[in-house]
Amino acid sequence: MNRTCPRARVRALRPRRLVAGLALALAAPLAAAATVTNCDDAGPGSLRDAIAHATTGETIDFAGLACNAIVLDGGALAVAVAELTVQGPGSSALSISGNDTSRVFEQPAAGARLALRGLTLTHGRAGGDGGCVLAGGDLTLGDVVATGCAAGNATTALVSGGAVAVTGNAMLDGGAFDGNRVDGTQRVRGGAIAVGNLLTATGTSFTNNVAWSHADGNPNDDIAEGGAIFALGDTHLTDSVISGNTVKSDASEVFGGGVAIGSHPDDAMASLDVLRGHVHGNTATTQCGVCAPQGGGIAAVGDTRLRDSTVLDNTVYSPGHYGGGGGVRAFHATSLEVTGSIIAGNHAPSAGGGIMGPEQGVVTLDTTLVTGNSSGNEAGLDEGGGGILCLGCAVVLQSSTVSDNNAGASGGGIFIHYGEYAPQATTIIDSTISGNTSGQEGGGIMLDGGDANFHNSTIAFNTAASRGAGISAGEYTYQIGLESTIVANNATAGAASDVWAFPDTVGGSHNLVPSADGPADMPADTITADPLLLPLADNGGATPTHALDPASPAIDAGSNALGLVFDQRGEGYAREAGAGADIGAWEQQPTSADVIFTDGFDG
Repeated sequence: MNRTCPRARVRALRPRRLVAGLALALAAPLAAAATVTNCDDAGPGSLRDAIAHATTGETIDFAGLACNAIVLDGGALAVAVAELTVQGPGSSALSISGNDTSRVFEQPAAGARLALRGLTLTHGRAGGDGGCVLAGGDLTLGDVVATGCAAGNATTALVSGGAVAVTGNAMLDGGAFDGNRVDGTQRVRGGAIAVGNLLTATGTSFTNNVAWSHADGNPNDDIAEGGAIFALGDTHLTDSVISGNTVKSDASEVFGGGVAIGSHPDDAMASLDVLRGHVHGNTATTQCGVCAPQGGGIAAVGDTRLRDSTVLDNTVYSPGHYGGGGGVRAFHATSLEVTGSIIAGNHAPSAGGGIMGPEQGVVTLDTTLVTGNSSGNEAGLDEGGGGILCLGCAVVLQSSTVSDNNAGASGGGIFIHYGEYAPQATTIIDSTISGNTSGQEGGGIMLDGGDANFHNSTIAFNTAASRGAGISAGEYTYQIGLESTIVANNATAGAASDVWAFPDTVGGSHNLVPSADGPADMPADTITADPLLLPLADNGGATPTHALDPASPAIDAGSNALGLVFDQRGEGYAREAGAGADIGAWEQQPTSADVIFTDGFDG
């Protein structure tokens, strides 16, 4: 992250796409070849002997094996054939140890295919890439546990893959990576796994892994990427857990405490798709006082999509208080899409406590909760965005809530910075921005450049040390539109508790805004009464909302210019349930008596 951001356009690149048929290719069944009958390191009946005599396309199994642990004294199990499957009895039934002296498996040939299933791999050690497994081609792992593997050391240059290093594609099905590490100098990648091309993981856990770049006297080179996962190709993570991992550097930048996809220093782009994932408690940290670590949970260089996922309690740290994207940091992408997810409890020293969006891209949140995230401002960079920070990008918020986030600078909930370079207007629809706090202006949302439109939304109970505790818009902001939106009950020691805007006028109609004493004129029909909002609560639907007291002046006083079918809560909660739409994100629904009367069944 540049600590000074010129108002210049950033070139967007197109990410690579997933190669069709990869999953079928990697999972293709192979013919049986040999059975391992003992746990000896070598000799007849051993795994080493079976591998040495295998032919391409064969499978080695362990049927009837009475022992449960193989310890390698003779070095790594070297696979010479181009295609081999090792079918173990199950990860809980057999472990293979590198004895802290060697890798467990290595198949370095480019274009080769190796499949390992039903095994625990442990105590592998390598001076270079891949502490337990080195694959020069494609690798499939099914029900494989990799634990206690290590690659490199404090003086090894350019090392990747604490447990597994794959030059080609990797497919993971089940299994776990726990307590692995990669150490080195210059570029260090993937505490658990490093993949040179495409990565697919389903039902896999990545916990307590470390990628650490040590100082070597040239701090510009000592970059670390991916505390658990690093991949240069398109990545799909489904039903997977990434928790308690760390990426760190003694002297330079770091990216992705849990996951790093693509490479920001190299401008290498790839896409990331996370479905039902859990990215929790990861850390991106550097000891460099002037460096800016990025992405406590995820750092992705390319289009990124999170669905039905949680990104919780991830952290970015530097002694100089620089760094951004406590939960998620996206670079050089056209889109970051978050649907049905929770982004909560993440922290960044200066920028984007929950999410830091891609330059000249769009951050889209649908039925998502962004809550309890924070960004500091000890370094005085004024970057802000406790929940979300966009540098030259736009935010689209649909049926979502941004609540209880805190920024040391501006934009307690959301900060749109350099918005004039965004590809489209920031748009807030059927959403709630509540209880956020800013050390400067824009407690709910700060707009610095570009256009912004608010439809059928509620912005309330935010605080700012300066002006515009609900909405604050700076001099580069072209236009603000408010339609059927509540901006109320916000508090500031400065001017305009609810709305402060430099544009000459605020467009729209059917709004409720009690305090807007900035330079802009509000629409003539704006209601200035207390909306009588009830506390933020679970009122149904995926995200919390502010219900209206039955006596609220907002009831039936709004509009529905976009033709919305439902209020923020979604299906089952009509957008127009009375004589007219209510102002704000929440619509009062008819009581049982009202429904009976309307349907003509009242007797």
